[in-house]
Amino acid sequence: MSLPARLSATILVAAILSALATADNVEGGLPASSRFQKITLALQKSETEMASEFATTALTILTEIYIAEVDLARNEAKGNDDSGKLIAWADAVEQYAGQLSLMLKDIDTGFPVTISPTETAFAGIAVAVRFVILNHPRADQQSAFEHRVLGDFCGRENCEKLIPSVESPIPIPVSAPVVSPIWSFTGDGPVCSSGGITIQFPSTRNLASLRSICTQFFQELSALATEIIWQTRHDVTVDWEEIDIQATPKRPEHMVILNPAGDVTLLSLPLLHSSETLLLVVTPWLQAKTLGTVEKKLSIDAASYGWTTSAEEGSRNEN
Repeated sequence: MSLPARLSATILVAAILSALATADNVEGGLPASSRFQKITLALQKSETEMASEFATTALTILTEIYIAEVDLARNEAKGNDDSGKLIAWADAVEQYAGQLSLMLKDIDTGFPVTISPTETAFAGIAVAVRFVILNHPRADQQSAFEHRVLGDFCGRENCEKLIPSVESPIPIPVSAPVVSPIWSFTGDGPVCSSGGITIQFPSTRNLASLRSICTQFFQELSALATEIIWQTRHDVTVDWEEIDIQATPKRPEHMVILNPAGDVTLLSLPLLHSSETLLLVVTPWLQAKTLGTVEKKLSIDAASYGWTTSAEEGSRNEN
């Protein structure tokens, strides 16, 4: 499917809403359920300065996204039979991005800012009488966009004032600890273990590569557990039956879907993502780790995920 077909409907809706809607049109939207929605609802009653800071953050990121789409469309137009349509569409999107830039200038000038819910799942921003929906031009990247906005905004502002964290006796982790797996050697082959999880390898062949795979697995798992604990301490509900890891286009990070409401986090998890069914296997361990209950014991067969083959291929490439 061509680029205009994928995105033109979204741009058209956004342009119409921007031109016709005002802050008075968007009262009584859907109840919030994701962290992003909770924060945007709380910003309705927050200090003007905080709302302006959020609007500046969101509109700056959204402008960058639309400009990137313009560049992509123009590159796709080169040597394309429909280049005229692509260029015309890119020009329209560029004009829309320019309107977002004008809203940013209005905020800098001191025009009033209102953060509002809408009749869709998206939040909206009104600057003076101009209104725009905070939606990514690619629907599958909406959650990643919201995650990036919150990351930038909450990195500068105290979001705890908006939605206080859930009370918990367990300290919120700041970063994933460095994992040092323990190795043992049995008649069935080498075993590495950490935190109640053991990985059984069939042989000691390419042991250096096996050690690398083991360390990578536990480091990715530790990073994921640390991030999930952080999210739950900030009032995000994890749907353990729906949690999923997805690749993100042209980025090294993976998008971890935490619940159907749209809460996500971005982490680099190549091994967990590429090993089919592995997330399902480690989910009970992650859940126990998050809840602070008794540590789950788990045994993983490395051969089931092709890790021994990967180690052999890596060794051959080195040679």
